[in-house]
Amino acid sequence: MQLYDGPRPNPRAVRMMMHEKGLKIPRVDLDIDGGENRRPPFVDGNPSGQVPVLVLDDGTFLAESGAIMQYLEEKYPDPPSIGATAEERAVTRMWLRRVERRVTEPFYHEAP
Repeated sequence: MQLYDGPRPNPRAVRMMMHEKGLKIPRVDLDIDGGENRRPPFVDGNPSGQVPVLVLDDGTFLAESGAIMQYLEEKYPDPPSIGATAEERAVTRMWLRRVERRVTEPFYHEAP
């Protein structure tokens, strides 16, 4: 595996989870301000050009921080980050979605 990273909040969240789980996944720091994430070869595997991206051992590009963190949680369940039971995981996902909808999404829609 390899994590394509950059100095933004979503990659930071993935790095924090990796740290909490004690995971050492090789990272590639992209020059986001210079647009490295918006041109080949990065966009060949991730057309959205967003970071973070976790490239799996089979070459699969896994984008979106939530999907990456859920993958890491399932792949490396100890120590649990999202919850140890189905109920705990459901409650965590509920609150994550509420924060997305009520806190972070309004920031994206504000006028400059």
